[in-house]
Amino acid sequence: MKAWAWAGQYLIAMVLAAMLGSILGGMQLFRETGIGTTGLTASNLVRFLAYGSAVVLFWLLGRTAARQIPEDGKGLSSARQVVEPLVTLIVVIVGHGVLLLLVGPFLGETGRTVYNWIFVLGIVGAALWMVWAGYRSSAWWIEELETVRRPGTSIPSGVLSTCSQCGAAVRAGMKFCSQCGQGLAAPRCGQCGHSLTTGEKFCGACGQPAG
Repeated sequence: MKAWAWAGQYLIAMVLAAMLGSILGGMQLFRETGIGTTGLTASNLVRFLAYGSAVVLFWLLGRTAARQIPEDGKGLSSARQVVEPLVTLIVVIVGHGVLLLLVGPFLGETGRTVYNWIFVLGIVGAALWMVWAGYRSSAWWIEELETVRRPGTSIPSGVLSTCSQCGAAVRAGMKFCSQCGQGLAAPRCGQCGHSLTTGEKFCGACGQPAG
């Protein structure tokens, strides 16, 4: 748990920033105090700074979390590739409204259209990045589902193991898989599972006839 304690710090800072932005931005003093004739108010400015800080902290949280996930091919390692594009997508979506607090008063009709198109392209780009990352990590999920499915398959009596290549049943004395032709490990005793050397007629561990 201590290894992820930093995540709590990010979350606390994000909540505090959002709360301060909401409280200060809602005060009458901030709403009535403007900056010249630009139409920009102190409320807009403080909310932009507070909400913008929360968004940046959220992106840093996701980026750091993705790098904390080990690339060992186990557990959540496949999620590592998806976390960063997912967080980026959320940041771009939320960032549209946050940045608008600052630049909105300066945008005319044409400027607002250009501004919206920039974010439309950004959102589509982040979404495509996430889809590609999901595609790249899908092989791991498929392999995990196969691993979960195989142990539940009933194994006929007399079968000592399964083929490491295709999962087919492997009986005592078999040197090659009957389904895929994969070479198998040394044969094992059908009584106790002890490894048998080629040519042995009896198991050296329990005396059971080989074959």
